Amino acid sequence: TGQEPDVHTIRIAATSAALLLALPCLAMDKFEIQVYQGEHNDPGQPSVELHSNYTRAGHTAPAYPDETPPDRALRFTLEPALGITRWLELGAYLQTMVSPDAGPQFGGWKLRAKFIAPPAFDGHLILGINVELGRVPTSVEEEGWANEFRPIVGLDLGRFGFTWNPLFGFALTGPEAGRPDFEPAAKAKWNTNLGFATGLEHYAALGRFDQGFVGLPAQEHLTFLAFDLEPPVGAQPGAWELNVALGRSWTDATPQQWIVKAIVGLAM
Repeated sequence: TGQEPDVHTIRIAATSAALLLALPCLAMDKFEIQVYQGEHNDPGQPSVELHSNYTRAGHTAPAYPDETPPDRALRFTLEPALGITRWLELGAYLQTMVSPDAGPQFGGWKLRAKFIAPPAFDGHLILGINVELGRVPTSVEEEGWANEFRPIVGLDLGRFGFTWNPLFGFALTGPEAGRPDFEPAAKAKWNTNLGFATGLEHYAALGRFDQGFVGLPAQEHLTFLAFDLEPPVGAQPGAWELNVALGRSWTDATPQQWIVKAIVGLAM
């Protein structure tokens, strides 16, 4: 006959379950997968970008009720923007997605304001911040209203460039409202002087500031091998923008295990 668990074992199991439920829900942005590098439109200059990504392999079960799982989901984001001053650019995001089970869906909207300081140290240091406010359906995120603060710290050394976005944000509605989480992103690239640059992009979700960051197995991490349309050093950039990348997750907790993405943009 089987031996029934004692009270001590039951208490340990219950405590472990409670700790798991208390962990912050991590969620990297699945639509706009981009490291902001400090580019901005001139005053009065409009632009438009189309972000797209496809999760070739990912989680097949929803992380919460009504979520659309990322596996084999195709996502699009249309991003119009307008330069206001030499240091301010305004933009918006309109998001849609297509999944095998749910079909076409509206993915929500966001408004943004990007502030870029004049380059310092002979143009080598780039500083700025992008601020967002958005509303998305529960199929995308558990809390509908949220904001985001994306500082931009860039280093331009000619052919080599490095940018860090120590991104943080919090929900404005729902049980997690007002509790900031940390989702840093970084990019290192090398200009080949052949009309394109190659490099690595990394995106992470580490947890909430108020609860302490979760351990590595529970964190989200995605690393991309990226290619960017970029003129040789010293040449003027063209009107078109292109970023193509292939990404792989580091942890099983990351919803997207294999993902491809592309950003196509035009400055007018």
